[in-house]
Amino acid sequence: MSAMADDDMEPVPDSEKTPVTIVTGFLGSGKTTLVNYILKEQTKWKICVVENEFGEVAIDDALVSDNIAAREDIITMDNGCVCCSVRGDLVRTFGMLNSRRKDFDAIIIETTGLADPAPICFTFSSNALIMDNFRIDSVVCLVDTKHVNLHLDEEKPEDSINEAENQIAFSDRIILNKCDLVSKDELEDVVDRIKSMNSFAKLIKTERSRAPLDEVLGIGSFNLDKMVEIDPTIADKDEDVDDGHVHDEHCNHDHGHEHAHEHNKVDEGHVHDEHHNHDHEHGHEHGHEHKEKGDGHDHAHEHSHEPQPPTKKKKRHNLSLVSSVGFTIKGQLDTVKFNEFMTKLLEEKAKDLFRTKGVLAFAGQGDTKFVFQGVHEQVNFGPAEAEWGKDEDRTSKMVFIGKNLDYEFFKKKLEEAVAEGQDNTVIMHKRA
Repeated sequence: MSAMADDDMEPVPDSEKTPVTIVTGFLGSGKTTLVNYILKEQTKWKICVVENEFGEVAIDDALVSDNIAAREDIITMDNGCVCCSVRGDLVRTFGMLNSRRKDFDAIIIETTGLADPAPICFTFSSNALIMDNFRIDSVVCLVDTKHVNLHLDEEKPEDSINEAENQIAFSDRIILNKCDLVSKDELEDVVDRIKSMNSFAKLIKTERSRAPLDEVLGIGSFNLDKMVEIDPTIADKDEDVDDGHVHDEHCNHDHGHEHAHEHNKVDEGHVHDEHHNHDHEHGHEHGHEHKEKGDGHDHAHEHSHEPQPPTKKKKRHNLSLVSSVGFTIKGQLDTVKFNEFMTKLLEEKAKDLFRTKGVLAFAGQGDTKFVFQGVHEQVNFGPAEAEWGKDEDRTSKMVFIGKNLDYEFFKKKLEEAVAEGQDNTVIMHKRA
């Protein structure tokens, strides 16, 4: 892992950099509609939209033609927003924008429908001009709620990537668009599937791409120092227990059966929470009393609430191998052991690790709080701006999003990375 700047150079504070939001999403997801809304209708934000090509956005054909003829790269809209084409590479484009960046509240890069966000992220951490003047604020993915399952279920040739999976896995915010075109059950199915792939991204439901911009821009979710706010418990309200078994979309248990007398067997280490689809039809231990007759005995049953219909069995999508897992570590880490774990992980699994991020408490490092964030094999690591507070619980938290994640391997290696003499409690958070 490498720090964001050379040790002998003072890094430019993020507060002085122009925030950049990367907008991704599969073909037909609504990116063009979102960009048009930003450029032509909203008036609150002064935005610069960086386009792959002018032709992909129907802004104003005459205006675009005039500017292209005049070889002008920036089109200014009536509401103060501008649209900029990427005619060369991204570095050249941002070099051109650098002198005007104070004129914008934010910059949005719209990728093509088949684009992988990773190369853009790499550019922002490898070019000095971009690093000193701009920062990635967040990665936002638009999802066509009506058709996303078709894209995710598409069988690709061996060693080929599923672009829709990549885009969802990379994102900090996911805009579920076209919600008005699906039923309530279909929407719930899409929400469950996306959360199983990336349970740490916030979901925003929209129609016609009209997302509240203050929920998309200026949120700082890609900021390294923002990693101190990670709370993996949002993925799973129950903590890991004895054998660490967590039910997920790849679990082979039959979740559609009825339990009559086995409800007391949850002590086996299985996590049962609000996402778990067991249909419980127990006839005891519930709230008010009533009598049943028929075998000569009076049976007292207590019910605290009205009987509920059986939970609808959710669809199981087995083709997607992308998932996310979080860990909370109570016990400071050993620097050498943790670095060995991350080095080996990146050597063997970098291709499958779309995003990694975390806040770390190391033994022997005083009050310094460390943060890291990675895209595939490139991981930025360094001290946070703020140190551990005097009464702050020094707990490490981290998130891994990728393919074929071996949850128990991660947990075992993180337990081994805890420093000698420290409380060795590693809690795994995985959406059931």
